[in-house]
Amino acid sequence: MSEEFIKYHEESNTYIAGKRSYFERDINIDGNFIVGAGSGFWKNLNVKGTLELGKGSSVKGNIMADDIVIGSRSEIKGDVEAANDLKLFDRVNVEGSITAGKVISIRPGCTVGFVKASEVLELVGQVNVKEIKAGTKVIVRSE
Repeated sequence: MSEEFIKYHEESNTYIAGKRSYFERDINIDGNFIVGAGSGFWKNLNVKGTLELGKGSSVKGNIMADDIVIGSRSEIKGDVEAANDLKLFDRVNVEGSITAGKVISIRPGCTVGFVKASEVLELVGQVNVKEIKAGTKVIVRSE
């Protein structure tokens, strides 16, 4: 992990990466992780806590965390797995699959390969989901 890009807030056990940060190796965070806009990860991103990925970020590997929020216009090449909840904001592209132990919420303009939510999949507006796991409860809303 490139120490120059990350600050640590001890009271909340939160690591913070500034905008336009980049990481060339696998990142493993034991705590929460807030990532600034336009950041890039060339490999996998594993967080034992909540991950908030800033808008316009890219991850070339897989993402794993307890709870995940992915900002608008982000690009994920691998799979995304959340132990609890997962939210994709507008125009996020996930080439792999997304899975969550509880609720998945997908906003307008997103493109996703495969989706599996243990509790509920919420689709808001026009989204492009290629495949949904059989038995997944789906709620569709307009904007």
